[in-house]
Amino acid sequence: MTFRIDLPAGRSLEFGGLPGVMAILNVTPDSFSDGGRFTSAEAAAEEGVEYAERGAAILDVGGESTRPKGATYGAGAPEIFLEGELARVLPVLSSLRRKLPSFPLSIDTRRVEVARAALDAGADMVNVVTGLDVSAELLELVAKSGAAIVLNHCRGTPSSTFEESSFTDVVAEVAADLDGARTRALSSGIRTENIFLDPGLGFGKTPEQNFALLGALGRLAPPGVPLVVGASRKAFLGTISGAPVNDRLPESLAAVAACVETARTRPVLVRVHDVEETIRFLAVLSNTSSANSHRVT
Repeated sequence: MTFRIDLPAGRSLEFGGLPGVMAILNVTPDSFSDGGRFTSAEAAAEEGVEYAERGAAILDVGGESTRPKGATYGAGAPEIFLEGELARVLPVLSSLRRKLPSFPLSIDTRRVEVARAALDAGADMVNVVTGLDVSAELLELVAKSGAAIVLNHCRGTPSSTFEESSFTDVVAEVAADLDGARTRALSSGIRTENIFLDPGLGFGKTPEQNFALLGALGRLAPPGVPLVVGASRKAFLGTISGAPVNDRLPESLAAVAACVETARTRPVLVRVHDVEETIRFLAVLSNTSSANSHRVT
C-alpha cells in the first residue's frame, strides 16, 4: 500500500509500505545524544544534504534540547531564549532550502514564533514535543500554511512530564490523549492526512511502558492515521543491554523493525540519529519484501 502526503510548494512525502526515515539534525550544544556536533550552520546543512541523498524522507531540524527532567537525565535540558533558538535553526533551514528546493523539511519546536519563521524559511512540517497542549495560534498557523504537524505525547513539558505522568493502561491512555490532540488539530483546519501522532517514547513513561507502546503502535490511532516513532538511542532501549547512549544502534534498529508491520497500513516515520544505517536496514527489508511479492507459488 502506498501513501502520499501533500506539503507546501508542491513538495510531498511518499510512503511505500515501509517506514520513512526522519533524519534528526540537531543544532544544539546539549542534546542527549548528539549535541554540539556541528561547528556552523553550513556544516549542519551539508550533513542534511547527505542524509537526503542517502534516502531519508524528511530532515527534522531542532534548536532546543528536549531531554526530560528525571532519573535518566537529572535536571533535564534548560530552556533557551527565543532569540537563541531562532539563531540556531533559521540559517540551517534557509541553507537546506536553497540546496534542496524540493525536499521535505521539518522544524522541531514548541514555539509559535519559531514555527512561523521556519515555515517562512521553507519548512513543511512542525514537530511539537508538547503535542498535547499546542496553542490555537500554532495550530491555525499550520493550517493556513498547508504544512504537516507532529503531535508528540508528553503530559506537561519535558521538565515536568515525569511528575505529571501516571498510567494504569498506558496504551489506552496514550491513545486517548493523542485522539484529543488530533481532534483539536482537525478543528483548526489542518488536513486529516497532515496530522502525525507520536507516542512520545521516553517522555513520562517507564521502560516497560515504552516497550508496551512500541509493541502496540497500531492501537494508538485510528486506521490510516500517520505516526512518528522516535525510539532512537533512548534510555529505555539501554535497559536491555546497558549500552551507553551512542552505542545503541542494534537496539535502535530493532525498534525500527517493530514499526514495519504498522507501516504496511499507514504512513510511518521513524525519527533516527543513525540515518545511513537505518536506511540500509530498511533497504534489506524492502528487497526482501519485493522478492517475496514476486515469488511463484
